[in-house]
Amino acid sequence: MDASYRRAGTGSGSAPRSVEDIYKDYRSRRSAILRALTHDVEEFYALCDPEKENLCLYGYANEAWEVALPAEEVPTELPEPALGINFARDGMNRGDWLALVAVHSDSWLVSVAFYYAARLNRSDRGWI
Repeated sequence: MDASYRRAGTGSGSAPRSVEDIYKDYRSRRSAILRALTHDVEEFYALCDPEKENLCLYGYANEAWEVALPAEEVPTELPEPALGINFARDGMNRGDWLALVAVHSDSWLVSVAFYYAARLNRSDRGWI
């Protein structure tokens, strides 16, 4: 099991290996990010202190989210989310900043799904 996926707290012990598993992973990570940007927006906003180092919003496959520094391992196993989401927080309208974080998070979700999809076998690639 790679460290990035372990950090995601999936509990399954391995990266998604089928089209259905990749979709479930995508849906769970997306749900986590949506919750951070809507229901938990006050907590999310407070965690994105511009005085801190480059922070990223991670959505995990167990539907948890986290604002944290990027992975220290280089190169990382999974694509990294947008770096430094906290820096523009106080320089922008709050709604515009949240929209910017949402756009970057959406791009990250797609890149993670494509990363896993690249490992699919021939029949699964054909199914897509």
